[in-house]
Amino acid sequence: MNKASFLEKKHLIEEIVLFIVLILSLVGMGITDFSSNESHRYWTLMIIFYALASIGLGWSRTKNPEKIFKELIVQQLIHWGATLLTVSGVYLLLHTGRLNYESTGLIVELILGFSLFLNGRNLGWRCSLLGLLVGCTAIVAAYVEEYIWVILLVALCLAVIAFFWEKHRLKKT
Repeated sequence: MNKASFLEKKHLIEEIVLFIVLILSLVGMGITDFSSNESHRYWTLMIIFYALASIGLGWSRTKNPEKIFKELIVQQLIHWGATLLTVSGVYLLLHTGRLNYESTGLIVELILGFSLFLNGRNLGWRCSLLGLLVGCTAIVAAYVEEYIWVILLVALCLAVIAFFWEKHRLKKT
């Protein structure tokens, strides 16, 4: 297997993982609208999944796996641990009556978008782009009742841009 083929497969796996993260975020926002208890469990599991996915993606990018892997684990656990604490704080506000279910879903989605965007500093521009998309999803959902079609259109455009950007970038190397 040549280097270009290996890199293409590696990027494809990264894009699949990031696409799954996007889908799980959209599903979570829908769950939050209907069930507070289930959505809190869902988001807790998803943040753990995001942490593991971030560790996996970060590890696949390292050149010195043993040294950087320990730093990467600590860095990602702190990052996603802080995200989990923040999301738990939002659910505390929900349970005390300060927020409603719909607002909770939007706020959690914004927090996740922000966390994904910041995580792009460590994992690359795709993660930051995904964070922007997740954050924009929350904003669009606040204004448009049937927001899923708008989000799918934006996601499709971003996927096309990312595909051509990566293709162009691989030609240079």
